[in-house]
Amino acid sequence: MEIEAKLLVPPEVALDLIAQLDHLGPYRLRPRRTARLHSLYVDTPKLTLAHHRVALRLRRRGRRWEMTAKWMGRVCGMIHERPELTVPLAAAPRFPFVVPVGPLRARLGALVGRRGLRPILVTDIHRRLFDVFPQHGEQALAELALDHVRLAAPTGSRETYDEIEIEAKGGSRRDVARIARLLRERFGLLPSPASKFARGLALLDGVMVSRAR
Repeated sequence: MEIEAKLLVPPEVALDLIAQLDHLGPYRLRPRRTARLHSLYVDTPKLTLAHHRVALRLRRRGRRWEMTAKWMGRVCGMIHERPELTVPLAAAPRFPFVVPVGPLRARLGALVGRRGLRPILVTDIHRRLFDVFPQHGEQALAELALDHVRLAAPTGSRETYDEIEIEAKGGSRRDVARIARLLRERFGLLPSPASKFARGLALLDGVMVSRAR
């Protein structure tokens, strides 16, 4: 179960300013790494998975690829809770893409079986990662991600925006909410009720999947 807070960064707020933080209230921030993430969301031509509130993402991390399914969960304000399952891919995906034999085929087989899937959305993310620690202690409570996001749809529609995600690691839902609240108060950030996938669906001409995750 993924538990995270999502915050939109207004255009007038610079991510670079937030990236300079080493403390936030009672929490310590430690920079970890910077990553560039290229992801493809795949589905049938009729968006079978999206209409069943499932997002299937193929993501490249360095030279490796992984496949993640995320199911509809619960959104309460800026807190998102949803089931997800990630499995590695043996090689870069080819299209039409068929979900390989394994746990995700077992979970998604009733919806897509062995049908070939094609990209419906592309995301490119420049991500700066930080670990969030309590004032005293070396067990990270959460992971803070500062994301510059570029969404693209096959229709040619595009969107660029900045977003912050705070995901629970060793901490609780309460820790995530408190960290998010401190960021909101300090920088004037906005709760984001929609995932990257849901924002991307809005770019597809004539397609709106209500509360898709």
